[in-house]
Amino acid sequence: MKITENKKGRCTGCCAAALSAGLDGTYDFLLVAPVFLHPAEKDAKNHLTNCYRGGYSIRKAGSTKKVIGACKKIVRLILMSNISRRKFLKGAGVAALAVAAAGVLTGCSNGDAPVIPEVTKEVKVIFICNGATAGKDGSVVVKKDAKTVLVSQIKAEQIPQGYTVESTGELKIQEIDGKECVLVTLKKIATTKPVTVAFYDTVNRALLSTTMTITVASDAEFVYKTDLKESLPGYEIIDNGKNQISKNNRVVMSVKPVVPEESMEVTVTYYMKGSNEVITKSTVSVPKSKKVLTKAELPGATVESNGYLFDVVAINNGPFGINDLGGGKGEVAVTATIKMHK
Repeated sequence: MKITENKKGRCTGCCAAALSAGLDGTYDFLLVAPVFLHPAEKDAKNHLTNCYRGGYSIRKAGSTKKVIGACKKIVRLILMSNISRRKFLKGAGVAALAVAAAGVLTGCSNGDAPVIPEVTKEVKVIFICNGATAGKDGSVVVKKDAKTVLVSQIKAEQIPQGYTVESTGELKIQEIDGKECVLVTLKKIATTKPVTVAFYDTVNRALLSTTMTITVASDAEFVYKTDLKESLPGYEIIDNGKNQISKNNRVVMSVKPVVPEESMEVTVTYYMKGSNEVITKSTVSVPKSKKVLTKAELPGATVESNGYLFDVVAINNGPFGINDLGGGKGEVAVTATIKMHK
């Protein structure tokens, strides 16, 4: 705003301008009546006409005519009052505020407008997820008398990363710790997803009733054999390729039945060290193809003597050869000693 005055302190020229800030995030520059007044009052009317003719506005909204009309009234009052520069400046500030208010009231889409005292206010935005606060608080600028805030007014960049907004429509403004606030409900964006794995028996050509649930990344498109952390009892997974995850988070993998191997019953005879005296015998079932036993694979054995219990312990760690007797039977001889049972 530019003001000049003559020696008598009367206003001789002005260019009144106001910056109209809309809540839609735009700023409308309104040039209100560039006025060039001569000290002679007889020229005031002509320059007032020039003032009207010089009024200029850059706006998107359809309220330009109303704002220009208001500004004309302000200029007319200024001319009629013959005010001083200081009083004009004071009055022009009120006028600019009025023009800014007109801009503020035209829209409010994203809350990116500055706070204008007596016209707008800042409302704190608190983000909530599962009953607890999430991320950093945001803010939005609304009209001074606003009772609610539209969810659409909250800027996307204020929403904490890793969350989506569940709240919709209007949010009631409420006072929390002495500040006007709105609560926005968020939902955590999942980083993983469960996938149901079904199994197809390639030998019997049938889908098994048994399924398995695994967890994969939320953006995963395929499931691999290595993604399964446990085996399928009685079956061997023969699908080594990648399996497309369906829309309902399901895959089917190929398997074949595992034929249980024939077993044989092995009798382990424990002989006392230094003699051929048999301490005791014990049995263990092993696969028929097995040829030896390790010390850890030997069946446990105990004996009782004079009211005391003793453990039978092999002298060496093996391996101990299995003698196949046929008919699903086998035998192993082990040199051992006894120790008091603990």
